[in-house]
Amino acid sequence: MPAGHLGTKRMGELAEIAFMYRAASEGIGVARPYGDSHPYDFLVQHGRRLARVQVKSCFTTQRGYRRMGIAIIVAKHARKGVTLYSPDEIDFIAAFVAPHRAWYVIPVEALKGSKSIRLYLGGKSKRIGAFYEDYREAWQLLKEDKKEKDRQQQDDHQQVHN
Repeated sequence: MPAGHLGTKRMGELAEIAFMYRAASEGIGVARPYGDSHPYDFLVQHGRRLARVQVKSCFTTQRGYRRMGIAIIVAKHARKGVTLYSPDEIDFIAAFVAPHRAWYVIPVEALKGSKSIRLYLGGKSKRIGAFYEDYREAWQLLKEDKKEKDRQQQDDHQQVHN
């Protein structure tokens, strides 16, 4: 491989490093499982909330991306071809559009059986196909809900005094 050339594996590794940095910057704990046998790249923790995250990325911007969107494959490659992730395997896809330094934190259920998605950084409407714009920079989805945290603290307090 020529010096300075980034293959797809190397670009994926760079996206994973970028994810660790960004999640940690958001106050989210990040752990990487040992080996490559898990369907997720990271376990993240915020308070009592734990989630499994698979990182996907795009490092190129094709011409017309504002109109056509940026395609990102959100499925896994297996011996039988490309297969979908299930909610039993992962909780979120973290999609990184490197040229724009944009992150999409998408619940796996929101993929609705798609093997690839299109991200519209130009701000298109959902009617035109920008179904994932609500998930752009949605780091709060990986964080513990404040109401749940308060409820858990009350439960803990009651258990201590019973």
